[in-house]
Amino acid sequence: MRTLSMVVGLLCLFTISAQSAQAASAESFFKRFQVVRSEDGKLIGIRDRTLPVKFSVAPYVKLIRSQLLEEQNLMNPANLASGKYDSEIKDVIEEGLEYNLSGNQAEFDANVQTVVDSLKKLAVLNVDFIFSHDVFKDVVTKFEGKITDAILLLDPTMIANVNDPTYFYKKNVTYKAVTWGLDFARKRMSNVPMLNTVSYVIVQVEKLITERRQFHQNMLLHYLENFKEEELGLTHEEVNLIWSSIYESRIQWFAFWESSSAKNNWAKYGVNNFFLNYRAATTNLKNAQSIYSEISDRANYAFQQVTYNNEKVIVNLFDKESMFQNRPAVAFNYDRPTQIVRKRVVLTLAQLGLSFVPMSAMIKDNLSKFIKSFYEKQKITEGALYGHFESSGDARGQQLIKDQYLNPFDGLVLN
Repeated sequence: MRTLSMVVGLLCLFTISAQSAQAASAESFFKRFQVVRSEDGKLIGIRDRTLPVKFSVAPYVKLIRSQLLEEQNLMNPANLASGKYDSEIKDVIEEGLEYNLSGNQAEFDANVQTVVDSLKKLAVLNVDFIFSHDVFKDVVTKFEGKITDAILLLDPTMIANVNDPTYFYKKNVTYKAVTWGLDFARKRMSNVPMLNTVSYVIVQVEKLITERRQFHQNMLLHYLENFKEEELGLTHEEVNLIWSSIYESRIQWFAFWESSSAKNNWAKYGVNNFFLNYRAATTNLKNAQSIYSEISDRANYAFQQVTYNNEKVIVNLFDKESMFQNRPAVAFNYDRPTQIVRKRVVLTLAQLGLSFVPMSAMIKDNLSKFIKSFYEKQKITEGALYGHFESSGDARGQQLIKDQYLNPFDGLVLN
């Protein structure tokens, strides 16, 4: 039996789920996911039909190249000389700063200024020269081969495997391809702008590939939460095992003790984690409720519709706006739908620009953490919000989440 707290959580959860499922359909679950069973009908796991098996670095290279050229266009001499570009970037990053700034204001301002300075370093980057150079192309191609081999060691479509409590833990192998790629690039390149750019591409490609699984798992969590087991063709026990596999996949490679805990409590490991996180999210909403003029429906375990600063938004109850802003991150803005996309493009490009700023590795690492705190966890959690829009048949919502996901390796759309 579940503990009393879990029972209370379930009652609240089912009330919310019943409300949201009224306008939702399980049809999209079966279009997206394949319930994999053995010949005798025993559950093996869940596959996502939309995750591609074949892999190419080309989509990301095309994306980052176009983003760089577009940003350089905004950094024209007139905008730089007038300070217009600086002001725009600061406005993008500092939005909503009036609530509960955690830490030193001067430190936050200095970090924002470094982001601006990092972006401006990209103004003189010869994008066409770098991306068309034979050496750049060769490094990317060789890296593509290495990471493709790594991906194929683990079925990229399998997002839950209920029969192996260490299925994902023992197959975290893509980082080896990154190590090889960075070393190979250093040996092949002497041009610093080209080396910095290809190194950035290598790291980002691996990150985007590995985050796909968790994004889709968060979609799956939405369906498991908001639909009855029988609607999904599953039993209560099977849902618990799927939860366990999902949370097992999130164990860090060095956390062998947590892997042992999952293995020893496989039937309940996932459900315990799910409701622990659910209650924490509810507490986060309660702590922040005073800043919202209206609290509407809860989309699922991680997302809540509210009115904030006179705008209808959906907030992320798992992740903060940034390491300096304690309020729940805005994940979707009905009034300004491109707001989040712009911020994330700016910040991801700033990561590349930071490699050209002369400062110690320790300071750069801290600044990188500052930059990533605005989007790295948030956009993965938004897989659950995509699931909400998908199951509700909201095509516009799906497209906007896809746009701000910024992952060209993930098509997402159902056929």
